[in-house]
Amino acid sequence: MAEGGLRPDSHLLECPICLEQLRQPRTLPCHHSLCQECLSSYIISEGSGKRKTSTTFTCPVCRKLTQPVDASLEKEKWAEQFPTNNAAMEMIQMKNKSTEPHYCTPCQKTKESKVPARFWCNNTQCLFCESCKLNLHDIIHANCDVVDIMTYGNFLPRKATLHKRCDKHNKKMIYYCVDHKSLGCSKCVTIGHRKCNDVTTTEEYCEKLNTDSKLEERTSKQQEAIGALESLVKDFHLQLQNIADHKDLALDSLDDLQERLVQRIREMKTEMTDDLVAKYKQESENLKVPSQKCERLKAAIQNTIESSTTAQQQNDHMDTILLYQRGQTELDACKDLIKEIRMSISTLSIEHEIDSNVTNLNFGKIVVQKERRHLPHVPSLAKPLAECEVREIRKMNMKCPSDANDCVAHGVVFIHNGLIVVGDFNNKKLKLINAAGDIVDELKMDGQPWDLCLVDNTTVAVATSKGIYVLAVTPVKLTLSYITNAGTSYEGIAFRDGEFIVSTNNEICSVTKDGKTKVLHRCNGEVYALSHDSGNGKLFIAHHSNEICSTAIGSLSNDNQHKHVLKVNVVRLPYGVDVDGEGNVYVCGWRSNNVVQLSGDGTNVRELLTAADGITHPLAISVCGDRFVVTSHTSPHCNSIREFQLI
Repeated sequence: MAEGGLRPDSHLLECPICLEQLRQPRTLPCHHSLCQECLSSYIISEGSGKRKTSTTFTCPVCRKLTQPVDASLEKEKWAEQFPTNNAAMEMIQMKNKSTEPHYCTPCQKTKESKVPARFWCNNTQCLFCESCKLNLHDIIHANCDVVDIMTYGNFLPRKATLHKRCDKHNKKMIYYCVDHKSLGCSKCVTIGHRKCNDVTTTEEYCEKLNTDSKLEERTSKQQEAIGALESLVKDFHLQLQNIADHKDLALDSLDDLQERLVQRIREMKTEMTDDLVAKYKQESENLKVPSQKCERLKAAIQNTIESSTTAQQQNDHMDTILLYQRGQTELDACKDLIKEIRMSISTLSIEHEIDSNVTNLNFGKIVVQKERRHLPHVPSLAKPLAECEVREIRKMNMKCPSDANDCVAHGVVFIHNGLIVVGDFNNKKLKLINAAGDIVDELKMDGQPWDLCLVDNTTVAVATSKGIYVLAVTPVKLTLSYITNAGTSYEGIAFRDGEFIVSTNNEICSVTKDGKTKVLHRCNGEVYALSHDSGNGKLFIAHHSNEICSTAIGSLSNDNQHKHVLKVNVVRLPYGVDVDGEGNVYVCGWRSNNVVQLSGDGTNVRELLTAADGITHPLAISVCGDRFVVTSHTSPHCNSIREFQLI
């Protein structure tokens, strides 16, 4: 492990694991340096929960997937394969030397060898006491660059870093190849970069970075990334407090029930409390993992900003370029982390469900509720989806050999891990398609499936002609969990605040898990699709209308107030509707043969896909991040699902 410590401004020389001065520093491909021993311990620790045949690990700072030079060797030897950070080692040596006293060079050649030096001559590279400067140096030399080291006590290490020499040719590294993003001396450029298009001096490249505002732009993005990570950390803290509050409420409920059931109740309470605390601990740990990732990456970006500022102030071109590259890598890692969290985050609650008939001595059960939600006020650091162009990724088959009829998919759900669940109305089936586009499971149903919605990242609900079906989803299996309100016909479905919001004929209703139903709103016509935006609490309704200027898309607030969002014009007879993580609404126009994207208030509307793109009678749509899938009603497109990406 590293020993000792440096001043707070020496960020480049600190190990991000032990937070001490680097020792035997090894540099990963993402430009982060760590102590060899710390890196080795981290690799072994991370690999303990993986298969022995694993050939990669993640950087402990930016979480980038990293491969060793030779994965066939034992994991204990992976760390020593990475290159030594010679620049960091030299800087550590210089900083250690800078704390030692400096003695006069001429006096060292006399009997008085321990006379403290006062001046440094940059031309002669010698130290002088005040007497030797006046009587020896100033008589022989003129116009030298002489520095008073009593005023600039730490100038020697800074000067030395400006004259970093090439390890291969022992020449000054004053050139930078933009094509290969590498530093080098004049010989390196002559031998290895003769055919490169953009080779310049380090000074010119740094000036270009400043002139083009690249450094300022990068710093601005880093500040934005810090703000995004701070928002995520704050959000996770709120979630931790939220589930802690639910835990307390559940414990109060258990205590209240205990008062009525004496000794037997006390024994059952102990069992249920253990279950509650175990679930609380499990969900707390699940929330802490992404929160800790955000904290580590935030600290790394702040470290890079501070170090970059110091390098620019000291006119250190090499460190400026290295830190610029490292900052870009950290920004990419931040974008990926935000995208990963945005795709998987859910609202959590822990509830104690009680059997109303307490005379049965039933303590009920502890239930963890998860509802997929959008992250509020967290920028993605990427191009807004409302400004992206559309390109088709692939077309996937959804017809099985056992199907008696062509497929008609009124509902589809695109899950963050690449899985797709689609309802086949004509064949009374639900089908599971994996990330590779293959059908891996199918589930026969009594009723015909209409709209689908995501309850959480592993649970899907289906509105059918025979009730609401709730299913657990794994990468290879669909499993029916339960059916509520069996025998009732529903078309549209969404999940909001622990309840199902469904449409039946012209009514919008809420349905609890135990089947209690409440009418929220009555529409003028039929509704075949619903979608809930958890970011702003709006429920979007696809009104199946073809009359010009009538409502095509409406919204229902949390207090069930209905508003017009989009009139029938560019969209006619809408079927499918969904919302992305930025609050944009996507609508399938069955009669208008198009897919439209609009803002949540309906002020900005644009056609993403039209008949010219092969869109004919689209039925269902589901958005997942920057991708979405669409189904169609017209043969032969009815037997396939098309996947698109916003770029």
